[in-house]
Amino acid sequence: MGNFRKRGKEAVLICVCIVVIAIMPATAPSMPTVSVEPSHLKVFQNETFTINITVNPAGYEIYAAQYDLYFNPDILNAISQSQGNFLSQDGVNTCPVRNEINNTIGKVEYGETRIGVKNGVTTPGTLASITFKAIKCGRSGLKLSNVILSDTNVTKTNVSSGNVIVEPIIPFLISGSVIHSSGKPVLRPEITITNLNTSEGLIAKTSESYYQVLTDSTHVCAGDILHFRINATTVVEFNYTVTEDDMRRGGFEKDIVLGAMFDTGRGEYPSIAGIHNGTITPKHDIIVNCIYTYPCEGTGGHTEHVIIYNGTEIIAEARWNGYIDDYYNITFPHTFILLANHTYNYTIITGSYPQIHHTNILETDDGVITCSEFIDVNGRRYTDWIPAIRLYYRISPTATSNRTENIKVRDA
Repeated sequence: MGNFRKRGKEAVLICVCIVVIAIMPATAPSMPTVSVEPSHLKVFQNETFTINITVNPAGYEIYAAQYDLYFNPDILNAISQSQGNFLSQDGVNTCPVRNEINNTIGKVEYGETRIGVKNGVTTPGTLASITFKAIKCGRSGLKLSNVILSDTNVTKTNVSSGNVIVEPIIPFLISGSVIHSSGKPVLRPEITITNLNTSEGLIAKTSESYYQVLTDSTHVCAGDILHFRINATTVVEFNYTVTEDDMRRGGFEKDIVLGAMFDTGRGEYPSIAGIHNGTITPKHDIIVNCIYTYPCEGTGGHTEHVIIYNGTEIIAEARWNGYIDDYYNITFPHTFILLANHTYNYTIITGSYPQIHHTNILETDDGVITCSEFIDVNGRRYTDWIPAIRLYYRISPTATSNRTENIKVRDA
């Protein structure tokens, strides 16, 4: 009786397992995929671009492949179609059996097979590349059709088509004036602007102190970093990052002030070393590579560490090198620009006895500087100690900031 019950339980378990297996969904094997890459593009009118037709075998041995690709012939013109290395990736010879372009109906055809072997390839790759020219603004699909991949049998295939948007070329004007901080115009400055993203150089046309560069959206786009080099009475260099607003406006104006600085003027005693935190809001653009600290008479008052930042982003940082040479000045490792009417934060750590403005806000001819907190070396806290400093562009043959490879300018 006990054995009968045991065998009965085993029979029930077997039946349950059979039922579970029967109702479990079967996992379909992955299918190979043929794709247009990149699948979505934005290009400018008259621009030439290339797409790839890629194959992911998904474990199948692919021996041959073919496709048709349709596009809008009013928008695009197919220039060429070239063989990729997908089917020949292991060194086997292949034979293109079809390579046709028809710009009248907007169709590209391609077919290729391996020869001399029976096996296929299983590693993803590029079957072919197609180069187009955008001849008119608008949108065109890049639709794959009649796609066949084969191993020993014809394999079902996933297809991922694409599209392209052709945008108009937008004129882009960069302009402004070059003046001295005294207000005197700088006549006939030599200005070159280099797009650091493309290495393309642009030479500004000048008239008196005015300059301009007329280019377009095929040469400049949002996010590009433009390196300005102004050769006037001195050579000054800085960078400007093109914004989306600049692109929408069709350019930007950038007045360049040479010799401009942010100077608090002389301060006073009492003084002590400590950590200063506050804000600086310039009245005009200031190109900066150096900070000078006014010392109390007969002392070695100086700045030991300075950080200029915009919100949480550090714009520039420099450290003191000790009591050597002109130790009241610290040269930043790169040139940067403080924009007019923008507010920046500062942290300045001083040593010895720097001059102090005993106020929580100081208005100067160059802008406004505030004190949010000062902590002296003894841990006492104040809200009305502003360090007497000067932020400026220092011309020095030994200054590292004059080395163009170190220039790193951030604007707000």
